[in-house]
Amino acid sequence: MNATSYRITALDPNAHLFEVRSSVDAPAAAGQRFRLPAWIPGSYLIREFARNFVDVRAENAQGRVGIAKESKDVWRVAPCIGPLTVVARVYAFDLSVRTAYLDTVRGYFNGPAVFLAPEGFEGAACTLEIVLPDDERFRAWRIATTLTETARKTERVRCFHAANYDELIDHPVEMGDFLSVVFDAGGVPHEIAITGRQDADLQRMAHDVARVCRWQMHLFGDGRAPPPFSRYLFLVNPVGTATNMAVLKYINQKQVPHLFIGTGATVFNDPQHHPWTMSWTPHYASEGEIYAR
Repeated sequence: MNATSYRITALDPNAHLFEVRSSVDAPAAAGQRFRLPAWIPGSYLIREFARNFVDVRAENAQGRVGIAKESKDVWRVAPCIGPLTVVARVYAFDLSVRTAYLDTVRGYFNGPAVFLAPEGFEGAACTLEIVLPDDERFRAWRIATTLTETARKTERVRCFHAANYDELIDHPVEMGDFLSVVFDAGGVPHEIAITGRQDADLQRMAHDVARVCRWQMHLFGDGRAPPPFSRYLFLVNPVGTATNMAVLKYINQKQVPHLFIGTGATVFNDPQHHPWTMSWTPHYASEGEIYAR
């Protein structure tokens, strides 16, 4: 089975648009179906990522091919010869860690939110090209991910490989002008990538986090066996419940505005106890009520 090819381009940071291409060499004779997950690995709430797909088209060497949306997250392409490519523009303006974000400061995506899976090819190897914005303003942008890198076509185009679709979508990607530091724990390289304004002592952070990682490896292993991964990456930015919970009490004690944070946990909508904190995303309880109705 030939590899499924993907290419994601930071198409327009000002408009928060990624362009995502998914290609197969031998599409199904009756018409190839492409499906988008409604969940992410490790968080199996229904997310409805397809709502952020602005438009979808299909093409092969002969030109445009008909494509129709069969359900909220499934598209079927008309019977055609391969190679077949489906091209989607994806709106990325969600600061949570579960979907995708793109502006002139940084980009981020979680695979399930952007990569269509061609039905019948989920077990095939996947290749991925990540294309950074081609503008002088973004020359300092880099990429942070634990996907296996295979080549660099240019400084703006980097190539990666995954054993199958499940592996492809289990490696989030950060892009931008971030700071990073690398340390060793258990014989495995670990990297911390920090996005956004910060005044961190990176060497102290690496030293302290390395101690935590080694202790965890000893706790869950025997202290001698290597960890079950070849590389580990910490992506640090001020979104998500855990990161904001860590500073919630301190920030409110010091009366520091903690506004428009990227989490829907209801604890961040408690003006009586946390008057300096306010999130901008819908609260999970409210989302649950909407889905229930």
